[in-house]
Amino acid sequence: MLLVIVSGALLAVAVAMCVVWGREPLVEPEIPRSPNSAPGPTVSRVSRHLDGLRLYAWWASMLLVVGTVSCLLVTGAGGRLAMRLLAVTSPEATGRLTEAQATVGEITFEGTIGYLVFGALPFAFASTALYLLVAPWLPRGRLAGPTFGLAVFIVVAPFIDPLRADNVDFDIVGPGWLSVLVFAALAVLQGAFLSAFSGRLSRSLPLMTRTNWPDTVLPLLLAVVLFPLGAVMAVGALVTFALPRLLPWFLAVRASRGGVIVGRILLALAVLAALPAFAGAVVSIWSS
Repeated sequence: MLLVIVSGALLAVAVAMCVVWGREPLVEPEIPRSPNSAPGPTVSRVSRHLDGLRLYAWWASMLLVVGTVSCLLVTGAGGRLAMRLLAVTSPEATGRLTEAQATVGEITFEGTIGYLVFGALPFAFASTALYLLVAPWLPRGRLAGPTFGLAVFIVVAPFIDPLRADNVDFDIVGPGWLSVLVFAALAVLQGAFLSAFSGRLSRSLPLMTRTNWPDTVLPLLLAVVLFPLGAVMAVGALVTFALPRLLPWFLAVRASRGGVIVGRILLALAVLAALPAFAGAVVSIWSS
């Protein structure tokens, strides 16, 4: 019961943040220009590499902070509540094992940790990374987040989770229509939260400098805890340092007028391509 209460409180905080910060746009930092880039070719070259690394550190911090917080407040807490709701509406399934070998009707600390690590955390970081990538291609204002969440839900849900039609859990808990509505609402909320929180954080997170580095380096310490992700990000830092113009070029192209048009076309094509599988999964689960 305590875990349910805590999860409900965390989800309520996420909803409140969406309401308060829902119109916050993602404010991307300007390409850094080091004041030491003029004295000579050697200093200029070193400064350019460091500037690229500073820009990478800003985006890495955004990913780590937004991904972690969204995992705790939305995909973690919300997912746990969704499981509990479906268990309550399926009393005949109490005691049965789900596809993930969890016992229906039991909410344990160990099971919650396992869900966070293997379920909520990967989805939170994958969706955060994707949102930061496609943010310029989304509508402005409050529609940005929900649009993103719904698009990802349509494209991903039928093939990975949570709407795989061959998932045996839908034969255990339900009803099917409630499962579809609950997971759809959770996906839309995740999108809305990513938009709201990343927009607010982007306005308060400065680029790293010689004077503020003790504060700006703190978010990067999450990479030490999230070791597999941290290792990938360390490789990205090495690539960015070696090719300092690559990240600024990519960010500029993605946010350019042509990049936005191409990006929106790609998003629309992805949704259209996934619609038949999505519709089939929804019909199958809804009628179960």
